[in-house]
Amino acid sequence: MNNAEITYDLKLLQQSREKWAGSRALRTVYEAIFRDMAAQRIAGPSLELGAGIGVAGGVISDLVTSDVVKTEYVERAVSAYEIPAENWANLMAMDTLHHLQRPMDFFASAAISLRPGGRIILMEPAGTWWGRMFYRMFHHEPCLPAEIVPPFEFPADENGEFANMGMGEGLLTRKRPEFETRLDELGLRISAVEYRDLLAYPATGGFSNRAIFPAEILKVIMAIEKMIPQLLMQKLALRMLIVVEKKPDSKTARE
Repeated sequence: MNNAEITYDLKLLQQSREKWAGSRALRTVYEAIFRDMAAQRIAGPSLELGAGIGVAGGVISDLVTSDVVKTEYVERAVSAYEIPAENWANLMAMDTLHHLQRPMDFFASAAISLRPGGRIILMEPAGTWWGRMFYRMFHHEPCLPAEIVPPFEFPADENGEFANMGMGEGLLTRKRPEFETRLDELGLRISAVEYRDLLAYPATGGFSNRAIFPAEILKVIMAIEKMIPQLLMQKLALRMLIVVEKKPDSKTARE
């Protein structure tokens, strides 16, 4: 049995890839998410961590896809804790941070691997008031931002896995001063936080259910959502875009 078989149910990855190919609604919303992530990049090579079925690579140009193991869907096997120090301009990850038991070890590795001015671009669930309610009702993973506390190290469950969809909200809102201090020690700083996605995202049906609306209607909904003020989205959004930047004068190096 190879590492991919141990880490993943490859049949589920295949099913997700088939759902992606067969649902224009799903592609419409996720491709918009990928484009918004790509808009935060600086010029230079980009690595995606936790790429899963590798579909972001079909939307974002010059993107190297990777996951914790090598499968047919990604180009490389890369651990979020041991990112190759290849002078990356951008590190990108969608729905990966909230699975990390040691998120600060990830940021430490990223600081080593990025060039000065490079960016970590993350898309994460938002543990807003509505986000917590929504994920409690419709998702099996917990969304508990109150449990994201220093030293930001979290135990695995009985299956050896970890997930807390409140990770982004916990780090960027509830414990932001402590998080910023730790980032500063690594030569990193928060560059941007944007709350997004309210109706269009769940209306795709995700990778398990049928879409509620066709792609054309979802495009209209997404356009309306972009007009909602951030102050309101901080209470209602289901996702958050997080950008962390390596300081231009940072000389972080691998010990």
